[in-house]
Amino acid sequence: MRTLRTQLLISHLLLVLLMGVVMSLSIASLFKLSSSLNTLFDKSLEGVVAANQIRDLVGNEVNAATAVFNGRSNGVEAYDAAHVALTRQLDNGEQAALGSPRILELMHGIEAESRYIDLAFHDMASTKDPQLASNALGSIRVLQTRINVLAAAMAQSQNDETAQEQKKASRAALSSAWWSVLYTFAAVAAAVLLAARMMRIALTPLAMLAKQAEVIGSGDLDKKIQLDRKDEIGALAESFNEMASKLAELRNLEARRLRRAQKMTDSALESLYDPVIVADAKGRIVHLNRAAEKLFGPAPESPRMPIVEHIGDERILKAIKKAIEQQTVSASEDETSIVPLKVEGGDITYRLRATPMKEDDGTLLGSVVVLEDITGLKQLDRLKTEFIGVASHELRTPITSLLLSNELMAEGAAGELNDQQKQLVAAQEQDLQRLERLTRELLDLTRLEAGQSPPRFEMIPAQQISHGAIQSVKNQADEKGVRLIEEAFADLPEVRADRSQVTRVIINLLNNAIRHTPAGGTVTLRATPSPNQVTFDVADTGEGIPSEYLAKIFDRFVQVPGATQGGAGLGLSIAQRIVKAHGGVMQVGSELGKGSTFSFSLSTKPEDDGEEAT
Repeated sequence: MRTLRTQLLISHLLLVLLMGVVMSLSIASLFKLSSSLNTLFDKSLEGVVAANQIRDLVGNEVNAATAVFNGRSNGVEAYDAAHVALTRQLDNGEQAALGSPRILELMHGIEAESRYIDLAFHDMASTKDPQLASNALGSIRVLQTRINVLAAAMAQSQNDETAQEQKKASRAALSSAWWSVLYTFAAVAAAVLLAARMMRIALTPLAMLAKQAEVIGSGDLDKKIQLDRKDEIGALAESFNEMASKLAELRNLEARRLRRAQKMTDSALESLYDPVIVADAKGRIVHLNRAAEKLFGPAPESPRMPIVEHIGDERILKAIKKAIEQQTVSASEDETSIVPLKVEGGDITYRLRATPMKEDDGTLLGSVVVLEDITGLKQLDRLKTEFIGVASHELRTPITSLLLSNELMAEGAAGELNDQQKQLVAAQEQDLQRLERLTRELLDLTRLEAGQSPPRFEMIPAQQISHGAIQSVKNQADEKGVRLIEEAFADLPEVRADRSQVTRVIINLLNNAIRHTPAGGTVTLRATPSPNQVTFDVADTGEGIPSEYLAKIFDRFVQVPGATQGGAGLGLSIAQRIVKAHGGVMQVGSELGKGSTFSFSLSTKPEDDGEEAT
């Protein structure tokens, strides 16, 4: 099995071998050209040297002949030595000039002239006649001139032949260069083809692997990578196939778990007695359980229908819209969450609870609405309210009678009382007054809850309400030593309110503040204008309210442990009811040891006469 590493190694070795062959051919051509140039240079140099040597040797013969002519005895020996050297030079020249007919011809001419010089020298040396000797010396000098001409012609011929050989060498060099270029292009082309083949061998399977991996990544885990290779790429393809098989098994297992969880969730929803509505992030119905389908009809088929087209109840729609747009839970305990619906067999009252559904990363999925059947609780609450109302009403007469009797006894109508009896009568009066106040507050609360005491709205200057409440509690504050401050200016706008009810709320808040503020403290009533409303704040420097009681301070019969006692815990609940009937919300802020602040707002917008809060 040839691995991908082996294939890449072989391809690189082939490239190196190919480059080595090209470089070897180029180097061989360069060496051949260099050898040719050296041969031409040597040959040209030898021809010039040979011509010069011939001229020098012939000159030596002429000099020797002249010496003999002049009667010097050593001239013959010098001539013989020069002639022998010339003969040897001519023999060597003939051997060297075998490849050049022109130079060989000139060499033969020089050799013939040399023989004539030798004949003329011997004639001159052997004759006694001066004239003959002089003629012979003249012939020798003429022959010298002819030999010099032939030697110069030989050197010129040698130069001409060298030039021709040089041209041949240049053409050979140019041819070698072109062949080197051709070899290089051929090698580059072969390298490109080899690289392309290796890229095709290596990258084409990788591209196929990547494409098929994208198919697997898109969710088609049943797709197998078909790649008939035994190298690393083949092993990678097999690993992808194994991974896809394991992912398919995990996905099937997860799908079974999801189906089981979905069935359990659906079964749980369907088994709920309370109606459940599930909507997506666009407010379209996703699911209705069996109880909800009994109320609103079967869930619509795809495409999903907006809830407004299927449910139609405005309160449910507002709760779902709030849960989706504001992503807050709508689960208040007041009347706004109570939804009465007509069904077959009568009316059913539900408590509405809407909750946003989110992913772990906070992405909104939709909302779920649960309608809790509180018909029985509502009837029980109504019976309780009616009982409290009837009991409070019925108790007022005997309590009033007892108060009157107690007052008569205190005045001595039944005889003079001693000090101990007076103390008992005073204690009875306090208890009867507290009981009378409790029955009155209970009766007021039941009337407010039953809607029997709706506010009678009118436009009232806010400064009048503030000033009237301050005057009502001024004596109580003075008696306890609490400083009372009013911050309400005469140019405050008019507010839409029921004078008596709003005054009662402020007086109740002021009384509570005075009762829970020690002597030397301060209670402030502040009226602050803002766009479309005026805000009333009652702040004190008293003992404060623990944080765990702030959320339930407005519930009925709630009293803070350890606080100054003075009521049944109904005052704030009644105040809250009155403020809600005026379209506002009572708010409280407090810090232990530093005091509390109660605040609410009234609208400055006039409404139609006779309109009442619902």
